Amino acid sequence: MGKNGGEEEALPLFETRAAKGRAAYKLFSLTVFLGICCIWVYRIKHIPSAGEAGRWAWLGMLIAELCFGFYWIITQSVRWNVTFRHPFKDRLSLRYEDKLPPVDIFVCTADAVLEPPAMVISTVLSLMSFNYPTGKLSIYLSDDGGSEFTFYALLEASQFSKYWIPFCKKFKVEPRSPAAYFARDSLPEDAAFAQERLAVKELYEKMKIRIDTAMNKGSISNEMKDQHKGFLQWNSKVTKQDHQSIVQILIDGRNPSEVDIDGHQLPTLVYLAREKRPQCPHNFKAGSMNALIRVSSEISNGSIILNLDCDMYANDSDAIREALCFFMDEELGSEVAYVQHPQCYENITKNDLYSNVGAVTSKIELAGLDGYGAALYCGTGCFHRRESLYGKKCTKDWRGEWNVVIETNKDRTVDGLEEASKILANCSYEMNSQWGNELGLVYGCPVEDIVTGLKIQCRGWRSIHYNPDRRAFLGVAPTTLDIALVQHKRWSEGLFQIFLSKYCPFLYGHGKIKLGAQMGYCVYLLWAPISFPTLYYVIVPSLCLLRGIALFPEMSSLWFLPFAYVFVARNACSLGEALNCGVTLKAWWNVQRMLVIRRTTSYAFAFVDTIARQLGFSETTFAITTKVVDEDVMKRYEKEILEFGSSSIMFIIIATLAMVNLFSAFWGVYKGVALNEESSGFKRLIPQIILCELMVMLNLPVYRALFLRNDKGRIPFSVTFKSVVIASLAATPREEGRKMGGDGYVPLFETKRAKGRIIYRLFAASMFVGIVLVWVYRASHVPASREEGRLGWLGMFAAELWFGLYWVLTQSLRWNRTNRFTFKDRLTQRHEKELPGVDIFVCTADPTIEPPMMVINTVLSVMAYDYPPEKLSVYLSDDAGSDLSFYALLEASRFSKHWLPYCKKYKVEPRSPAAYFTTVSHPGHGNHIQDFALIKKLYEDMENRILSATKLGRIPEDARLEHKGFSQWDSFSSQRDHDTILEILIGREDPEAKDVEGCKLPTLVYLAREKRPQHPHHFKAGAMNALIRVSSKISNGHIILNVDCDMYSNSSCSIRDALCFFMDEEKGHDIAFVQFPQNFDNITKNEVYSSSLRVLSEVEFHGLDGIGGPLYVGTGCFHRRDTLCGKKFIKGTRSEWKRDNEGRKTDYALQGLKDLASCAYEKNTQWGNEMGLKYGSPVEDVITGLSIQCKGWKSVYFNPARMGFLGVAPTTLGQTLVQHKRWSEGDLQILLSKYSPPFFGLGKISPGLQMGYCTYCLWSPCCLATLYYSIIPSLHLLSGISLFPQISSPWFLPYAYVIVAACAYSFVEFLWSGGTVLGWWNDQRIWLYKRISSYLLAFVDTILGLVGCSNTAFIITTKVADRDVFQRYEQEMMEFGASSPMFTILASIAMLNLFCFTWMVKKVVMNQGSRVYENMALQIVLCEVLIVINLPLYRALFLRKDEGRMPSSLTVQSVSIALFACTCFAFLY
Repeated sequence: MGKNGGEEEALPLFETRAAKGRAAYKLFSLTVFLGICCIWVYRIKHIPSAGEAGRWAWLGMLIAELCFGFYWIITQSVRWNVTFRHPFKDRLSLRYEDKLPPVDIFVCTADAVLEPPAMVISTVLSLMSFNYPTGKLSIYLSDDGGSEFTFYALLEASQFSKYWIPFCKKFKVEPRSPAAYFARDSLPEDAAFAQERLAVKELYEKMKIRIDTAMNKGSISNEMKDQHKGFLQWNSKVTKQDHQSIVQILIDGRNPSEVDIDGHQLPTLVYLAREKRPQCPHNFKAGSMNALIRVSSEISNGSIILNLDCDMYANDSDAIREALCFFMDEELGSEVAYVQHPQCYENITKNDLYSNVGAVTSKIELAGLDGYGAALYCGTGCFHRRESLYGKKCTKDWRGEWNVVIETNKDRTVDGLEEASKILANCSYEMNSQWGNELGLVYGCPVEDIVTGLKIQCRGWRSIHYNPDRRAFLGVAPTTLDIALVQHKRWSEGLFQIFLSKYCPFLYGHGKIKLGAQMGYCVYLLWAPISFPTLYYVIVPSLCLLRGIALFPEMSSLWFLPFAYVFVARNACSLGEALNCGVTLKAWWNVQRMLVIRRTTSYAFAFVDTIARQLGFSETTFAITTKVVDEDVMKRYEKEILEFGSSSIMFIIIATLAMVNLFSAFWGVYKGVALNEESSGFKRLIPQIILCELMVMLNLPVYRALFLRNDKGRIPFSVTFKSVVIASLAATPREEGRKMGGDGYVPLFETKRAKGRIIYRLFAASMFVGIVLVWVYRASHVPASREEGRLGWLGMFAAELWFGLYWVLTQSLRWNRTNRFTFKDRLTQRHEKELPGVDIFVCTADPTIEPPMMVINTVLSVMAYDYPPEKLSVYLSDDAGSDLSFYALLEASRFSKHWLPYCKKYKVEPRSPAAYFTTVSHPGHGNHIQDFALIKKLYEDMENRILSATKLGRIPEDARLEHKGFSQWDSFSSQRDHDTILEILIGREDPEAKDVEGCKLPTLVYLAREKRPQHPHHFKAGAMNALIRVSSKISNGHIILNVDCDMYSNSSCSIRDALCFFMDEEKGHDIAFVQFPQNFDNITKNEVYSSSLRVLSEVEFHGLDGIGGPLYVGTGCFHRRDTLCGKKFIKGTRSEWKRDNEGRKTDYALQGLKDLASCAYEKNTQWGNEMGLKYGSPVEDVITGLSIQCKGWKSVYFNPARMGFLGVAPTTLGQTLVQHKRWSEGDLQILLSKYSPPFFGLGKISPGLQMGYCTYCLWSPCCLATLYYSIIPSLHLLSGISLFPQISSPWFLPYAYVIVAACAYSFVEFLWSGGTVLGWWNDQRIWLYKRISSYLLAFVDTILGLVGCSNTAFIITTKVADRDVFQRYEQEMMEFGASSPMFTILASIAMLNLFCFTWMVKKVVMNQGSRVYENMALQIVLCEVLIVINLPLYRALFLRKDEGRMPSSLTVQSVSIALFACTCFAFLY
């Protein structure tokens, strides 16, 4: 400011005004958004069912409308905050006329043919004539074509400027481009003015003739070359792509003799052709600009840089002064990096034929970006602060120095400056430097200007979009359709490259520029991808119209209203914007046509080329837009006739799409005339007919060019022929094959979508909005550096990000729930005689943890299936090799002769003897009572014998002598060191293999595979693979069922249920396995350990089934044998269920069978990799199922009304947590292995199924966010630091909504799944306990395993418990009677929350409680909830006296740890 400090000097140099009507527009946009949401709801709610005509087209429309909707949301960012700028030049002159900064102006040209030198020098002369002190003005012409003709033209211009500049300033000429000025016919009234005008015009025309003559001849006369030394730079070796640096200072502004005819100093004028070599990248315009920045810093070093394209002349001589008002404002100017003027053109037709003006873009959208301080840098018409181009960051206390003078230049000669500048323009100068990265314009992108502007803004600078009443610069717009489309292809390709690069605004700009600015950038960066939904909308509705497939609601339907409203409102708004910006009605229509043409051609090709470039198939190119056209082309352009006079592939696409819509529109009109007006079929097609007719109207100029025009601008015949043929082929209806096979086909199973999906999706959408608002709150309210609670806040942000993203993953399990229903009667009618063989595998591993009595109950339950016994084979794999298990199975084989006929006679359910006799006390009447008593007596006798042997730990001698199989234990060493033991207890050909009624018995086999200490046995996966091989030689059943030894069959029809899926003639061929839920028979009423997996079974697995199939969970699963043997699914294959097993003999070579179960058999084979179950993971089942699905197979989840299998759930907290540790550890190992679903499943299974797998694979990482939320907010209560919004703040609402909605939904979901209220509360407790103990240790162990510090272990969950433990379990008292590290963690966190809450209560009592609660309500509530949920734990710590209480040592440890943590935190904060 001036020294006087007057009132005038306190006024700003520019004014910012918000656009009027913003509130009204926001209300309007809200209504459009609601309409868009209604369209989405309609699309989702009315998806045609599988097999119904138009399903895929409908899904495509849904995707297209989702894309349009989200893109529309992004476009609102540039309309939400429109601002306008108004500078005050008079104030600038008053304060700073003597302190105006030097200005360097860069003009770039690249080809003397496409950009004629006469046009280039008109631009240069307009800039030399700016109303600005000439001593502070320097003009640099960068000639990337290295053309001596351009140099010659500039030399001529330097001489002509001596007359032109004083003429302009004397008479205040506008515009100051000679070509533009003399093109106007108006003559001045003043005689002196007119005389001088004629004289200057004559000089200009003579100069232009000389330049044009040289261009036409292709040479410059020697006479001319002798006039300036600069021509010596051009020799025979100079080519466009291979020449040395050429720097010529044509006018040295320092030289007092460099004056015009009036004796006034001339601006500095410099010619530059930077060095180019074929082996060195030249980086197109960005490289040229960077060379200019360096060279200008050596010669003039202006504080402000203006860069212009060579066709963009100055139309306002005060443009510099207006720009300086923004830079030199005392309050706001120091943070302005650049001032961008809109791109305007002088050769626009009245109705803007090719939509070149972009009036709405420049007057609304870019002004909207200016509202965020983030105007785009568009590559021309932009004033820069030099420091910002040097990579300098903007700081609050920085103030620019305007009068920068290069003192050393005063005494330097022109030759010295030229030689020094040549070095700066050499190819080698930028090597190993930051030019093109942190300095200057950014390299590697066709739109280097946009990415450079973004980088500048991310360094803290602001930018200004200034749109003056008198356009500051005018250029040359494309005058043919081909040139216009190529130009937009280059722009959209470069913009999309930015989006896919590290400079993506949402990533690179996060936290650096405003969210609105990030979205604003993406309006343009997403031009290319928006091509595909546009193409879809242009093509598919028309083709579906030809086939009579309706894709829109009937006009009489209420659902038609949102479509109609959005269409009308959007177009009305677009028209209103255009008219408000001074566009004519016809020009708006031309904009709509060009929008469709660009999206379906330029943008589509840009998208494809960008993806090809990303994949390394192509490189970035830079196409120069030609500035000259033939005379007849120009005449057609002036008459506003579209130019198609070439065989461009883009024209083929335009013509083909136009023809497709023409065919469809004709068909629609014909259909409307031919059919009765009341036809509902026709009514449903009316919206599509309207859409087609609109496309036809838009394409009327295309049809004229195809069929009516005879000028050279018509579409060539070859293009017409191709487009008509392609459109005819596309429009020809095809006969669709039958979906259901023969007329008599009736499916064996039915799939139904779960009810309420739409309601849930709306609820999920509201939840997502709430989560996003929580994220926005966290991101926008991060405490400043060194402010209290910053680290805690950032941690909360990270935790909430994780919770939110994990919640998004879990939606895959709820988004598309399906239910399956089987028709066993149809199976019996059609396939009873050809039912396949079924092999059932039962696995046990330890007779102590898994008692033999429990094992044989499972075996007997599966032997008693309602299935032909000759097709049923049961295998018991005993990984402990225990003779007790063998003895129990031998007893079971004898008991089965009585049990199986009893079950079938009286249709017993369940068919596990133990479960049956426990549940049934009075069987009925008559013979049933007598038979019940007899069979129960036989069972109890068998049970006593087995329990006695188990208790003694040995088999009675008489029993040993009764069966030869016991001899195999003569060489038995230990559980981990023994030979293969294989015994067929019931063989198919054995005449004794019949029950008491003479019916055949199922095959029954005992297997204990060989184990040696030096060989890995791979736990359950190894046992299953041995069973697969052994069974293939004995029974070789098509179907394999595997169950855990505690998981007895609860339904005798389960096999038939499963076969309904496998044997369905149409849909069964690609089903690999049918998974039943894991259910348990020892669950207490309120599920104290949440072991029922209720929500997983009733909700989540149904959701997985709807997106590709459930997980294989290791038990209760029916497999197609071929899939376990590594077979891939090939489309079109059909299963043969008839397999001749009758010829198999029972006198097998046992030794050969035993070899299949030996340790050495799998060496150098694919077993455990491509065949059988996978090795190397504690959850071999999950990874095996994933591998099968990735081979093209599907899986089915079947949850029958009567549970198929019932097992034994853990009865202590320790067992529950250990079980979940093993599961979560194995799942995380999968995620971190080569079988990671996001990568291994990419392109093989659906994205939803990949997300579903990740839901479980990410169990253990969830521990970190949960631990943080359980500890840190409570600790911050001690220091009074709030980590949540106040209750009175609007930001409290999203937190409250997300918390309440999530808990309410969880509660309803649990109750709907059959749970109780207390059961849900227990489920929340165990959810917390698992995350902060099981999952934590699983996460740590997995990471240690990855770094080689631990090995995978397989822990068997015990199936028995002490009597007093079981009593407490039945009373629903939690069991803590062990010193587990998991209990230490749980108790420590519980005590920490108790201490923090106690401290807070004390503060509330002693201080003003209401203020504390207002500020920290959510933290206090969170702490209270954690305390309430831990009440059973506090009882175990301090109140209980039974053996299930918490050990004293653990109590002391937990209290000490909690006190230590609280004390340390209190001191640190």
